[in-house]
Amino acid sequence: MRLSKSQFIRGLQCNKSLWLYRHRPELRTEPDEALQALFDSGTDVGVLAQGLFPGGEEIIYDYEKFQENIVRTRELIESGVKTIYEATFLHDDVLVMVDILHKKKKGWEIYEVKASTKLKPVHENDVAVQYYVVSGSGLKVSRASLVHINNQYTRLGDLDINALFTMVDLTELARGMQANVQEQLRSQKEMISGAEPQIDIGPHCSDPYDCDFQEHCWQHVPEYSIFDINGLYDSKKFELYRSGVLSLDDIPSDYSLSKTQRIQVDGTKIINKANIKKFLKTITGTVGFLDFETFMEAVPLFDGQRPYQQIPFQYSLHVGGNGSLDHFEFLGELGSDPRQELARRLIADAKDCDTILVYNQAFENRILRELAEFLPDLAGGLEDISSRIIDLMKPFQAKDYYVREMKGSYSIKSVLPALVPEMNYADLGISGGGMAMQAYSRLQALDDPATAEQIKKDLLKYCEMDTLAMVKILEKLQNLT
Repeated sequence: MRLSKSQFIRGLQCNKSLWLYRHRPELRTEPDEALQALFDSGTDVGVLAQGLFPGGEEIIYDYEKFQENIVRTRELIESGVKTIYEATFLHDDVLVMVDILHKKKKGWEIYEVKASTKLKPVHENDVAVQYYVVSGSGLKVSRASLVHINNQYTRLGDLDINALFTMVDLTELARGMQANVQEQLRSQKEMISGAEPQIDIGPHCSDPYDCDFQEHCWQHVPEYSIFDINGLYDSKKFELYRSGVLSLDDIPSDYSLSKTQRIQVDGTKIINKANIKKFLKTITGTVGFLDFETFMEAVPLFDGQRPYQQIPFQYSLHVGGNGSLDHFEFLGELGSDPRQELARRLIADAKDCDTILVYNQAFENRILRELAEFLPDLAGGLEDISSRIIDLMKPFQAKDYYVREMKGSYSIKSVLPALVPEMNYADLGISGGGMAMQAYSRLQALDDPATAEQIKKDLLKYCEMDTLAMVKILEKLQNLT
C-alpha cells in the first residue's frame, strides 16, 4: 500500500492513472527524447539549487534502497548535520525525498525545487504532502517553501544562483492542507487495493501533466477527431464527446462553431485567387527564404541570456532570383555563444535579398529584435532584415487557401504535405523544431566525434528542408495565379 510523493500527485490528477501505474505499468508510454530531456533538466536544476545551502550531505537516490536512505537520513540528523539533499522519509506508508532539508533555530525547513518559472497549484500539493510526511516522522517543520526559476534574471558574468532562483513560502498553506492530504492518501490507498476505477477520458488527461497512459485510455478515439478541431475549447470538445460525437462528420450542422472551425469540420476547399495574387504582389525582387532554429535552457549559459530565452543557434537561407537558387546556412560552434557570429553571417548572406520570406513572422522578428538588443553594433543590419520580412503563412492563416488535408492547421508541417505531397520530413533524422533543440543540447555533451558529426548533418538537413519547403510552397501559389 506504500505510496511515493509522485504517485500521490498522479492520483490527485486521476485515480485510474494511479491504479494503472500500480497494476498495469506495462501500458505506460515511455517518455520520448524531448520529455526525458525535460526530466533531466529538472534534475540538473535541483542539483544547482543545492548551492543555495552549500556544504550539505547528499543522499544518493536509489528506489530499491529507500530503507537504507531513510536510516541514513536519520543518522545525519542525529549527528547534527544542518543541511541534507534528498533527505528520505517514510510516514503513514508514504515515501518522500526532500530536495533540500535545512536546519535553523526554529526547526527544519523544507525546500522543493522546480524548473518552472512560477508557482502552480500542483506544487502546493507537492509541498503539502512533504510537510505531512516529514512532520509525521517526528521533525519540527518551521518552513516549507517552493524554489523556482526567476525568468527575469539575466546572466552577466558568473552564474548568480541567488538571483536565478525565487523562493515562495508555502508554510501556512501547507499546514492548512494537512487534513485534506491525509484524507486523499486514505482514499488513494483504498482505491489501489480494489478494482480498476471506471474513469472516462477528460481534461484531466493533460492537467496538470500529460498522462503517460493516454495511448491506452484514448485508443477508441480516431486519429483525426473532434479533439483536432483547431481553436475549439476543451470544454466544447468534451461536450461533443459526451454526447457521443467523435468524428467530425457526426457534428450537427447547427452546432455552434466559428467560421474557420466550420470550414475545417465541413472540409471546405477554398482557393481565393484574387487575395493570393494580391499577397504575391508584395513579394518583389530577389527573394530570401529564412528559418531559425533555437534552443532554450532553464539555466542561462551565456552573458545576456535569460532562463528559457530562445537562443538562435542555426539558420537556413535560400536565395532565389532570375531562375537560380542559392543556399546559405549556419550552425553554431559547440560550447560557445552562437549569436554574434550567426548575426554577422546572416547580415552578409541576406544583403542581396529584396524580400525575405519566413513562416510565422512573429517568431523570426522576435529573434531578430532580441539579437539587435544584445548586439547593438549589429542592430542596424538586423533591423534592416526585419524590415524586408513578409510572412508566407498569411494566405493560409487567412483561409485564402485551405484544403481538407490541412486538418484545420496552417502550420508549415500541415501546409507542405497538402500542397507538395512529394516532400516530407519523415525520412529525416530530425523532423521537428523540438527535436532540433534537443539534438543541439545533446551535441554539447557528446564526446563521440562520429555521432556528433551525424547530428550536425541532420540539423543542417532539417533546417534546409524548412526553407526549401517555403520555396516549393511559394511556387505552388504562383502557379495558381
